[in-house]
Amino acid sequence: MITRKNTILSFLTMLLMSSCSWLDVAPSNEVNEDELDLRNALNGIYLKLSATTLYGSNLSYGFIEVLGHQYLPEYMETTSTYYKASKFKYDDADVKSVISNLWSNGYNGIASCNHLIQMVNEAEPADFQELEMEKNLIHGEALALRALFHFDILRMFAPSMEVDDGKAYMPYVDLYPVISTTYYSNAEILKKIEDDLVKARDLVAMCDVKEHPEWMETQCRMFAKGISSELPSDVFFAYRGYRMNYYAITALLARVYMWEKEYEKAYNMAKEVIEANMDDSKFFGFTEPTNLKEDMKDSESILFTLSRITLEEEYRPYTDVNGKTRFWFNKSDIFGDSQEDKRASSAMVETVGDVYYSKKYLIAEGTNDYDMIPVLRLSEMYYIVAEYAARISDFTTAKNAMETVCSARGMISKTFNFVSLDNFLDELVKEVRKELIGEGQLYFLYKRLDRKSFADDVKFVFDHPENEDI
Repeated sequence: MITRKNTILSFLTMLLMSSCSWLDVAPSNEVNEDELDLRNALNGIYLKLSATTLYGSNLSYGFIEVLGHQYLPEYMETTSTYYKASKFKYDDADVKSVISNLWSNGYNGIASCNHLIQMVNEAEPADFQELEMEKNLIHGEALALRALFHFDILRMFAPSMEVDDGKAYMPYVDLYPVISTTYYSNAEILKKIEDDLVKARDLVAMCDVKEHPEWMETQCRMFAKGISSELPSDVFFAYRGYRMNYYAITALLARVYMWEKEYEKAYNMAKEVIEANMDDSKFFGFTEPTNLKEDMKDSESILFTLSRITLEEEYRPYTDVNGKTRFWFNKSDIFGDSQEDKRASSAMVETVGDVYYSKKYLIAEGTNDYDMIPVLRLSEMYYIVAEYAARISDFTTAKNAMETVCSARGMISKTFNFVSLDNFLDELVKEVRKELIGEGQLYFLYKRLDRKSFADDVKFVFDHPENEDI
């Protein structure tokens, strides 16, 4: 049996922090104490990710989206952290504090992953209620989360591969506790991330691909609903869309390969996600354009989401006409003049005079997707397929992939006529602005492509914290 250890967050603390059913674990009379510790530790890592210092704000609709200039700086108080961030004043004390927290919270999450991995490695399959499947699942998710933390730190604190200088920018930490650290180059970090994700994918495949592919269908993956005989009997295995499932890991690999400029590998991963199915019924698709009013986050297309039950109340002040910092944008700058695009409809955006704000995170508590913070979604996989095709001058495939997403958003008459890679990339940026607004990916796209024209004095590499303790 495994030795009982202190977990990262106690079960009581986690219940106080979130009442979301996907975070619930089986009562202690149904699993042994050591297994309960491991489940709680895993759930605690997801809670870390969904904190406002990470995806709960800074890496979704907040800090990182401000850097991508999705919002108009003139509607932010000039003394606010966000206004100063929009001017890339990384030496400002308030901005430095946010950046420092991104580093420290990222490595804190990595430490939690490493602690959990250590505990799982000391366990035997017999220590788990679902034996090898559960051990592999927890181990695989922890590895994938460790890779995600490292990748996001890399995207912020190191240059993109487009301008890589070969210098060492950050440690890759895979031990607990940390005794000493070694800094690695971009290429070395990306290889370690890839290794973690490949191993993680193999581990979770036992559950998500081999034994219970039915759990990946949208109703089960996102809402723990469906045919009762096909639902997991233990809620710990439900809501796989809120966890690093097999296809989320595959999608993250695709994103990593794009950053690494391994475009064909990225394409292969993206295609696997797009084509994933059971009995010829695809796991991932797009909600009907007319249904986006009731499902603004398009839960059908989400591969991995985090949960934050206080999301609406925390986001609302940034839309308030009396607020000091408002996340408002020029609708035509982002969505153009299309009358078909449902993402620009009154169901999705709200007008304040001649400016607008996104309603994506203004979903009332209790509504299906009110707590969701999308991290990976299907549309990005189509964009990856399209970009790879454009890079090999297959503009027909690129056109079809881009139009698939546009059609899913109601733009059935939208057509593209790509004649060069630069022409394609111009259109790709425009589409990402529309599709992933409030999801924190635009700034990273600009950085990956080394596109600086969107803002004066843009800085793509965060200053390392003065205290780089991890």
